Amino acid sequence: MEETITFESLGLSQEMLKALEKKGYGYPTTIQALAIPHFMQWKDVIAKAPTGTGKTFAFGIPMIEHVDSSLEEVQGLILAPTRELAIQIGDELRGLLTYYQGIRVAVLYGGAGIGGQIKQLERKPQIVVATPGRLMDHYNRKTIRLDKVQTVVLDEADRMLDACFPLPSPRRS
Repeated sequence: MEETITFESLGLSQEMLKALEKKGYGYPTTIQALAIPHFMQWKDVIAKAPTGTGKTFAFGIPMIEHVDSSLEEVQGLILAPTRELAIQIGDELRGLLTYYQGIRVAVLYGGAGIGGQIKQLERKPQIVVATPGRLMDHYNRKTIRLDKVQTVVLDEADRMLDACFPLPSPRRS
């Protein structure tokens, strides 16, 4: 008989369990049940799953659980290939933070005013979600420090690599 995995059996905090319950999540998806225990043990994880299977929670839940809210430095960094995905990840993380105190998320992406993002960074977020280009802008301006980051997630890493290193199209003869 197969044992049903619950979020509680994954060893999550009461704050996280309450947030998941409020959002209506009873049981982890397959990707969450497989990935969360490894992330919680600070192990490196490479995961691939179809869209809509809960990958954001698979890395977001452990990242939040690992954050020390008493520290005012970036501890978790999530890189996303597009501003739309970065915004979506930020929204999902904020939803999980409902019952936490003092954990802040900043979302950094191009096509938006950098001034508002600098204000977000001045609030000392522990988690930053960013597109690579805008992260480099902030890094070069010295508006973000990354020397205390403990966890890095490359969401849709294949799309970021495609954008940076596009393969030439096959020649037609």
